[in-house]
Amino acid sequence: MPAKEIFEIRLLPPLVIGRLGSSEQPLDNYEAQVPENDPLGYRRLVGAPTFLVSTKTGEITSVTKPEVIRFRDEAKLIRPVCPFVEVWARFDKRGALVPLTSEHLRELDLKPADIKWRVVAANLKVSRRTGDKNDGVEANTDWFSDHAIKQLQGKSGNFVTNKFILFGSVRYIRPNPRFPQIRLRFTPATGKVYGPSIGARDANVVETVYDPEKGGWLNFFDGQRDTPPSTSPSDIYAGTDIDNGRWHISRGYLDDECSGTIEVEFTVRGHKLIAYSHFTAGPPTFAPDSFPVRTIADELEQIALGPNVSPADADQEKVIDIVRRALETVRLINTAVMNGNQGIAGLPVRAGGQFANNNNMAGQDTSYQRAFTPIFDPSVVDALAIRARHERVLMAVISGTPAWFLPKLRHYTEVGDLTDSGRRKMPGMMRGADALYLALTRRQYNLVKATAPTETDLENADALGNTIARGGSHGQKQ
Repeated sequence: MPAKEIFEIRLLPPLVIGRLGSSEQPLDNYEAQVPENDPLGYRRLVGAPTFLVSTKTGEITSVTKPEVIRFRDEAKLIRPVCPFVEVWARFDKRGALVPLTSEHLRELDLKPADIKWRVVAANLKVSRRTGDKNDGVEANTDWFSDHAIKQLQGKSGNFVTNKFILFGSVRYIRPNPRFPQIRLRFTPATGKVYGPSIGARDANVVETVYDPEKGGWLNFFDGQRDTPPSTSPSDIYAGTDIDNGRWHISRGYLDDECSGTIEVEFTVRGHKLIAYSHFTAGPPTFAPDSFPVRTIADELEQIALGPNVSPADADQEKVIDIVRRALETVRLINTAVMNGNQGIAGLPVRAGGQFANNNNMAGQDTSYQRAFTPIFDPSVVDALAIRARHERVLMAVISGTPAWFLPKLRHYTEVGDLTDSGRRKMPGMMRGADALYLALTRRQYNLVKATAPTETDLENADALGNTIARGGSHGQKQ
């Protein structure tokens, strides 16, 4: 049935995440699948349908499904993740959203050139610290309808004249008969470091863009007078420590990561339709077969569905996934270092009377006036032993054992509990952006809670959990 009107449009997905890479070849799509015959094994990366876009015309020429996922090209350069956003439309007040195509536009007496896009990107890391709005780096494509590559040139009031940071590019994909959908693609930047013009050459800097005569980012330090409160943790920028580490002085570096919005608009039958989505760019995925125990997806799920989960809506498979991600997280952690063990990783037992290995959770606790002490007894945090305990928990959940470990989970109100027992709850030896201990989201916690079928199971949980924590068998409840 021909389209006669559009009642609503959306840009989907509402949030896309690109990943930096200096290769000209975008990374192929893939799925991370749990092997059916090895529930404790690493996820397998399986190729998924991938669009191939002509660099000359900007149209999709074919779709392929790679047999092998390669994260670097032939020159060993990292391949970036370059996501698409699509325009979806509702042609009936109660109808479903469907992808908007060039055929729909033709039925509405429109053409692809009637679609207008605008992309705004920014990196506000420096201005967040200095409080100087001229330290913000922003790019704006203005409105466009053609299919040429649009560079995202990040400019700043405190940059050297005519200098900018390239945040990557966007492109309105040219629709064709085989791929008629209305799409835009974001290609993130390459992952370079930019710096101030100070005369001397800095091997870390690809280009000097910042003018220290205009702004104060060079030699800035957290806690400087008339600047915003420092982040927690503070000092997370490239710099040099002075006064025995009391001050961390900025080298004036900037990076080419960014976040921004993609807007689309067009007019149908005299009515202007507008939609937008968000995008961001981050570093490459160096552990693609492992997922963190808490992700952005968990936050978005809680926003969309709320924090509460009823027993009727409890999903055992999601609990299994949470536990599996906890196992995958500890596989990537040097548990002895994070625990605060001394005399490891080539560090001396003592350095100048201070603990040498203090860049960990135990060290972060000292900012809250707690004496530096390892979280667990140093003799029990062997990486293989910790991994084996998580594997036993995962196998117990897979076998249908109730959520007996709920009392061992850190409640979301307990992130600041620095007692011995509070610091030893799960997830262990990890922190959130506030430098306090990491907890699952409210929805994740309530999902685990909802899968515990009886109060009796929870009453017996603490003893059972202690048995597993000591390395014993999880046993079988009667």
